[in-house]
Amino acid sequence: MKQRKKVMYVDNKKFYEAIVDYHKQVQQAHQEGKEEPRISNYIGECIYKIAENLSTKPCFINYSFRDEMISDGIENCILYFKDYNPNYSNGGSATQNPFTYFTQIVYYAFLRRINREEKNRYTDRKSTRLNSSHEWI
Repeated sequence: MKQRKKVMYVDNKKFYEAIVDYHKQVQQAHQEGKEEPRISNYIGECIYKIAENLSTKPCFINYSFRDEMISDGIENCILYFKDYNPNYSNGGSATQNPFTYFTQIVYYAFLRRINREEKNRYTDRKSTRLNSSHEWI
């Protein structure tokens, strides 16, 4: 029986090449004194796919605020996009895996959103409990 080749939703090599091209465009814009270019649609699509697919994992799928989690993940990826260094050397070999870098950013954005929502729920329940107890007095 043939094993099916697993199709990834983000092609890591193309994603890496797109990021390298973007960094070259940014360097060229700085040298010419121009404004930085926008992130390409392909890079944005990859970031969206990473956030969307991570949100379908069992530990995140049942939250009612999943859309907010995805939005936070995308926002953080764009915010920290410039921090990704494609030429970074880790033990002698350049890290050419932007997928893991952005997946970690999205993962921690999800955790921050969950903590925020849990705090909001706690304060809402506590204030509701206090307001309902004052009505009987």
